[in-house]
Amino acid sequence: MSSFDKMVVWPIGYFRATTSWLLRNRKEVGARIATINAEIDRIGNVYVGYEPTTNAEGEEDFTETRLSLSVTSDSNVGRLMQAYVANGGNPLDISPFMYPEFGYPHGGVISPMSVDDNEGKQPVMIDDGSGEVDSGYGASMGGWMNTDRYYPARQGGRKDQGSFDSDTILTGMHHVRSWANQEIKERLQDIEWRIIKQCDLREQLVKERDDVLVQAFGGVLSGVPEFDEDRFDDNLLVQNVIQEMYQLIFQTADTGLVESFSPNPLVPLYGFTFKDVESEINRFEMGC
Repeated sequence: MSSFDKMVVWPIGYFRATTSWLLRNRKEVGARIATINAEIDRIGNVYVGYEPTTNAEGEEDFTETRLSLSVTSDSNVGRLMQAYVANGGNPLDISPFMYPEFGYPHGGVISPMSVDDNEGKQPVMIDDGSGEVDSGYGASMGGWMNTDRYYPARQGGRKDQGSFDSDTILTGMHHVRSWANQEIKERLQDIEWRIIKQCDLREQLVKERDDVLVQAFGGVLSGVPEFDEDRFDDNLLVQNVIQEMYQLIFQTADTGLVESFSPNPLVPLYGFTFKDVESEINRFEMGC
């Protein structure tokens, strides 16, 4: 079995060996963050400027109309974007590149819409003699994506392909582009996916640095970003979780100090842990 694979049920010695190894390796976190920072700089980023507007509540918002696009110079994404444009690609076709921490449409998050079915319907206009009014028979917009790129919202609902000769349209589009499929893949689509993957990797690295490592060691290790008590729970700091578990399963003083790594009298009553057997003791003491 692989190291540290037990997550729910384990002998008490396993927990001590696991946490001992993890705590010893805290010294690598500073170097890890430095590596993450260097990788984020190497990847670069894409920033899109959107047209500002005012929403129904009178608050500043943004439409999906893009006014500008900038890319970090001398970066992976910058070089890929140059290659993409050189091959005739339009960088505005790749992705909206929306991030919640910036001023983007819908708060930088595209999500399904929740509506009241008595009101949240696509308008279907009829003329009742006094002018056009909403008939009330439009499709429900519940579950529709709040973006211009969600075509059913622009078509008035999800269209049944049987309502038009979709096979003829598909055949026509196939004849239009089939001769260039390889060039489309190599000169455009492959570069698009590489740009998106680089941006996704950057997002994962930022999350690891600013969320995962801060929740684990914020305010404890140098080099870790500042611990924000409004965002993070100090009860979930690694050393606090370990201390709480030590007090639960080992013999500890009233101060919480471990007096013995032997199981406390309540361990037999727990369902998730139990005493070590002789064959495990030496292995756990070696930190395996």
